[in-house]
Amino acid sequence: MFLFDNEDCLLTVSDLANHLKISRSKAYTLVNQKGFPVIKLGKCIRISQKQLKKWLHI
Repeated sequence: MFLFDNEDCLLTVSDLANHLKISRSKAYTLVNQKGFPVIKLGKCIRISQKQLKKWLHI
């Protein structure tokens, strides 16, 4: 089950790391990969929970 039940929720990199049980540095490596569904707002990085589910194929 995902961290939030609302599929339109935006996750921070820390939320992503906690949810996937990986370190923050690994989460930053992941969000910087080509093809990873990330939203950059200036220096802020957000991940759409809906797009993350599609990327993870769940």
